[in-house]
Amino acid sequence: MTQVLLAVDFEFDLILFELLSDIDDVTIVARPADEVELLAHCRTGSADVVIVGRYFPGLDAEVVSAITATGAKVLGFGDDAEAMSALGIAASVGTDADAAMLATALEDVRDATVVPPRPASPPGPVGGQGRIITVWGTGSSPGRTLTAVNLADQACRQGHRSVLVDADTVSGMVAATLGLTEESSHLASLCRSAAERLAHLAPDTVPHAAVRDDFHVITGLTRPERWPEIRASVLESVLQRLAKIYDLVIVDVSDRIDPDDELADPFYDRHCATRASLEAADLVLVLAAGEPIGLQRLVKLLGTPRAEALRERMRLVITKVRSGAVGHPAEVRIREVLDRFVRIAPDFVLSDDRATADAAMLAGKTLHEQNPRSSLGQDIAEMVEDLAPSRKRARRAGRGRTKGTARGRRRRVRQV
Repeated sequence: MTQVLLAVDFEFDLILFELLSDIDDVTIVARPADEVELLAHCRTGSADVVIVGRYFPGLDAEVVSAITATGAKVLGFGDDAEAMSALGIAASVGTDADAAMLATALEDVRDATVVPPRPASPPGPVGGQGRIITVWGTGSSPGRTLTAVNLADQACRQGHRSVLVDADTVSGMVAATLGLTEESSHLASLCRSAAERLAHLAPDTVPHAAVRDDFHVITGLTRPERWPEIRASVLESVLQRLAKIYDLVIVDVSDRIDPDDELADPFYDRHCATRASLEAADLVLVLAAGEPIGLQRLVKLLGTPRAEALRERMRLVITKVRSGAVGHPAEVRIREVLDRFVRIAPDFVLSDDRATADAAMLAGKTLHEQNPRSSLGQDIAEMVEDLAPSRKRARRAGRGRTKGTARGRRRRVRQV
């Protein structure tokens, strides 16, 4: 007896139901309404074969992969075999199939041996030559977006081709910080293309906004409720592919990671983007504000299993450091507190230059554009030099600093 899940386009549902009813030893287990219900049925182990249509709600390459991971086989139903293959569906039948043809296809798929797909690229280091740096941290606004934006800016000025990715699914503010118009979400577009395997990611196909020639921005979600469009495995793949194109991939994420549970349903998990960005990162910058509440939250964060797992790749950054908040001298006081409670010294300490930060935010500029002598900007420049030593200066001397990068003169070079 072959147990079948029927997950096809609405117009073919009744046709297939009648065809399957005429086949002996075939039982239709369920006819789910969308990909969430479909995967829930697959995880129960009740289906041998899942018949899917190309336009079934929510179907993409990740869903197909999740189906096969449960042990069920997938049979496509439709007239576009190439599109089915792009989704990872090896076998399919046309819409003109009769009961006999469908029965044969079901039997072949059920008895077939699953062969892993051929790698798209030869074996080698995941992520290519570029580095992925994820900017994470505590709550209480330690300045994740401000730091991420200016890390990318300073990295570009030091000779690194950089891309800034806004993966904050709670409140993405990279576009607003840089004065960019949010006509659409570059990140959602990239994830959609990766999930559907529509095209190979190349420098000229990456949707982005250009702040300067070597400083690109992949804008985040235009509305917070669009978070289901960013799935963990797809985002991780996108970041790794970007690292093959850029020298540095700077990822700005939310502080939230819950539910951080192996049994959590990934299709109802708003914060999976943060965890995926942490997993993909070569380095994770953990930010905390240099004030009593910020330090208290940092101590709690460093005691979590997530922070313990990241210890080897983690760099601790204390922001907004000022004597008025913790006493004089501020950096010494902060180091004493951290040594006492967590036995960890901060890797970087960023001064509090609120006047420049406020003015830069108002104008849609980076700190260096607003004030090249900003103490905070210089601190971040030194941090970049430590994290990614400068490649060269002579090669970019003539084009490293492009004028006219204020709010009204940002330019979008590609939108797909």
